[in-house]
Amino acid sequence: MQDEERYMTLNIQSKKRNSAQTSQLTFKDYSVMLHWYKILLGISGTMNGVLALTLISLILLVSQGILLKCPKGSHSNITQCEDTGDLKVNNGTRRNISNKDLCILRSTDQTVLCPSEWLKYQGKCYWFSNEMKSWSDSYVYCLERKSHLLIIQDQPEMAFIQKNLRQSNYVWIGLNFTSLKMTWTWVDGSPVDPEM
Repeated sequence: MQDEERYMTLNIQSKKRNSAQTSQLTFKDYSVMLHWYKILLGISGTMNGVLALTLISLILLVSQGILLKCPKGSHSNITQCEDTGDLKVNNGTRRNISNKDLCILRSTDQTVLCPSEWLKYQGKCYWFSNEMKSWSDSYVYCLERKSHLLIIQDQPEMAFIQKNLRQSNYVWIGLNFTSLKMTWTWVDGSPVDPEM
């Protein structure tokens, strides 16, 4: 009987060891699983960060596209866009474009489009801004839109500008003073007409 008790005692100790080993194996398994969960969580966080940055980039691109449209309302700065811009269509596609945005350049058989809220005069598109900016900021703003500050070339153009300005408006024009030459030139490099 002692053997039996001893056997039972050994058997109990053996069972205790097995349950301890089992709990250790389970702890190791949880440790490994926790390690993989941390890796997956890191990958998921990185992916979410990339998605968030992509979303922010798309929002900025869309907002820049919206900013290219001219704001409505009163006007204080003026921008001039040359006819050589990207918005040209041939006469065959003219019927697909709204009349509001359609400006016809009579000197060629192509149709030149002015962006919405821009005014067409003598083959150029003009935009009167309602934002107050410095000359430098206005210059950069125009360049970003593939245009430039106002260059007045003749008296009829001056009359057009005066007609479309409100009395209280102040306007930046595209004149530069070159200190080396001590002369005024337009932003496109052309000289100022002394008759103007």
